[in-house]
Amino acid sequence: MYLGCGGAAHIFRVFNASELSGFTVQFNNFRALGNGSNVIISGAGITEPALKLDGAFRKISVRGSEVIAGAGSMLKDVIKKSAAEGLSGLENLSGIPAAVGGAVFKNAGAFGSSVSDALKWVKFYRGGKEYKISGKMISASYRTGPVKIPSVISEVCFSLAKSSKDKILRRIKEIIKMRMEKGFIYKNGTGCIFKNPAKISAGKLIAESSCSRFCSGGVSVSPLHANVFILGGARRSEDAYALMNKIRTRVYKKKGVYMEPLVEFWGVFGK
Repeated sequence: MYLGCGGAAHIFRVFNASELSGFTVQFNNFRALGNGSNVIISGAGITEPALKLDGAFRKISVRGSEVIAGAGSMLKDVIKKSAAEGLSGLENLSGIPAAVGGAVFKNAGAFGSSVSDALKWVKFYRGGKEYKISGKMISASYRTGPVKIPSVISEVCFSLAKSSKDKILRRIKEIIKMRMEKGFIYKNGTGCIFKNPAKISAGKLIAESSCSRFCSGGVSVSPLHANVFILGGARRSEDAYALMNKIRTRVYKKKGVYMEPLVEFWGVFGK
């Protein structure tokens, strides 16, 4: 797990299309695990199988101005491959520690760009069958991708544009630097805990509600960004959940805004 917290999970690895097809026939109630950067598992663990795509699903290939990536590959590797080929369109997503499948599922985004902006088609499995959506059929919105559980994203195609390699690399470095300055690349740090409500950032709401120094057990609000937690202590999963609720309650009382979690909490919390 990217965040290194929580209890046990039964990992079910699949390495090819046949195994993935069989999994989606056998299981209807499961968790799809990418890099785990947006997941906090309870200390008691989870009872559902956690699907992990490996093998063939980690392949990345380039065809002209298109990059085809397995859902198990890392977004950073797709961006690196694209840059090496002089293909632009994904640079603003640099530094997001997600697998491609997870990034598409959540429609990850940063600095005015979203994964869905560059998607040409998406393949996924459900009930043992493979499906493909493309063009206008790819319906995505803020932090909501085009495919829902119990479907499993298997492969995607990014449609990019030719550009100068140097220009692309400069932009990647700029984005990484900005993410570090904002606290998104920080030891034991999470990604954004809450979704941004309409017309205002979650971090701004949290700060204006005097939550910037909040903590619960060994988990605290990041000193660099109010919408990021720093995980520590022996009960970091439960403490993170408690801190999330503590902040959500305060913001609602102060601002009248209900904060929706972006991080997924898997398992049983609050008992």
